[in-house]
Amino acid sequence: MGKIMEEAVKKYYEIQEKNLQGGGAKHMERQHKRGKLSARERIETLVDPGTFKELGSSVGTTSIRIDGRIPEAPCDGAVVGTAKVNGRMIMVHASDFTVLGGSVGAQHMLKFSRPIEMAAMWRIPYVILLDSSGGRLGYRDVPMAGIDWQFRLQAVYSGVIPQITVLMGPCIAGGAYIPALCDFLIISRNSGNMWLGGPRQTQAATSEVIDKNVGGADYHMQLSGTCDLVGDTDEESINQCRELLSYLPQSFKEAPPRREQTDDPEREVEALADLVPDEYEKTYDMHDVIGHIVDDGNYFEIKDEYAKNLITCFCRFSGQVVGLVANNPLYPGSILNPDSCDKYYRFLQVLDAYNIPLVNLVDTPPVVPGESDEARGLIRHVGKIADVYATSTIPKISVVLREAYADAGSMIMGGLKSMGADLVYAWPIARFAVESSQLDYRQVYGKGIEEDAYESYLGRSREKVDVFEAGRTWTAQIIDEIILPKDTRKKIIEALEITGNKEEDLPKRAKNHGTPPI
Repeated sequence: MGKIMEEAVKKYYEIQEKNLQGGGAKHMERQHKRGKLSARERIETLVDPGTFKELGSSVGTTSIRIDGRIPEAPCDGAVVGTAKVNGRMIMVHASDFTVLGGSVGAQHMLKFSRPIEMAAMWRIPYVILLDSSGGRLGYRDVPMAGIDWQFRLQAVYSGVIPQITVLMGPCIAGGAYIPALCDFLIISRNSGNMWLGGPRQTQAATSEVIDKNVGGADYHMQLSGTCDLVGDTDEESINQCRELLSYLPQSFKEAPPRREQTDDPEREVEALADLVPDEYEKTYDMHDVIGHIVDDGNYFEIKDEYAKNLITCFCRFSGQVVGLVANNPLYPGSILNPDSCDKYYRFLQVLDAYNIPLVNLVDTPPVVPGESDEARGLIRHVGKIADVYATSTIPKISVVLREAYADAGSMIMGGLKSMGADLVYAWPIARFAVESSQLDYRQVYGKGIEEDAYESYLGRSREKVDVFEAGRTWTAQIIDEIILPKDTRKKIIEALEITGNKEEDLPKRAKNHGTPPI
């Protein structure tokens, strides 16, 4: 080895050693005392052992302070590279809070945005392990530092490759759009917080003192609906990301990975007839039904603490990944409202983008109007589900367990063939109607109602049509077949096989989107 090569190799090892130390022992110790992993520890937790291959390890900061000083910043606070998760390739970005608080300067931002272009070109998922104090204020290459470029690339490649953020630190102001633009957001309850304006910024701007819990994991799971999954610690949150990736394809060009069959596809589920009461006013937990029919009883729920009257989850039937959407009568009668509509809409968008079949388990009364929900835009929320359901081209399979009423059960939960459902099955106790109310309209309209209006029209809207009446003619376009409860699992697997080669082309248009309700 010549002298020049020897010096170059020495410099290489010096850079790599500094990178491993991050912001130094003092900052690393502080990170651990807060119950947080370092950037490289997070990557090691996420990926298969020995598979991480770093990119841009020699990058340092070009950020110059207002006083002209250039700080020491290994990797400019961003560790980036490729790796494998469950044997499949991903691109991963981990912000390093021990280096200038994980703040974003020009090189850091390029290590955000350039990898997403590479991941999209290589057709591999992009995972962000986020722990950043935001823009690197006080430096000449801030405030924007190219973050607008990142926003555009995330939007352009949305639905092309899966994008997932695991938030394990602060996420403030413009940086909060990065996780919001991803397909999925996982937040660590111990360390993750996200605001457009944090407590100090809000108080400075408006004098409002906001609760310390605003912006935390539970806040964004239960109230804002921005979060998809919550973990108690960094490790738990990252392991949720590993599991989530197992249900997703590498890109929109592929189907999700199929697992070896471990549960008998011909298995009958006798318990279903007892789990679901045949007295329609009685409630039950739809989770029990799901646990009995999916492979090995395993399912992966999304937004489990948000809009709990609707369940959205990934699961497998005979090894095939499926997105399952189900009403849950355990919560306010499984009635759909603006929040559950948002939850359904977002989930179905992801399913359609990544070629994941939809299975609906239906048991719901109609959407119930009321002043509060009407003011929140109930009409447009239901409208956008109707839009995405009608225009999604994945296999769509529905099973009506008990009730499918009006717009909620019959239309947007896939209880009507004409909305685009491929196969609709119904249990023998299923019934259909325009509405579920038993109120005598004459009590509402009083003497102003025509004498024959109640019998001729108003009383008809709540008439219940049982499944045998509905099944007498296909022109009703309601169901394809009546099935026994015990055969529900078998029929879903059968339907997935039947629709496996489905092809559906939407009308050609100049743009690749319509104009759905917002």
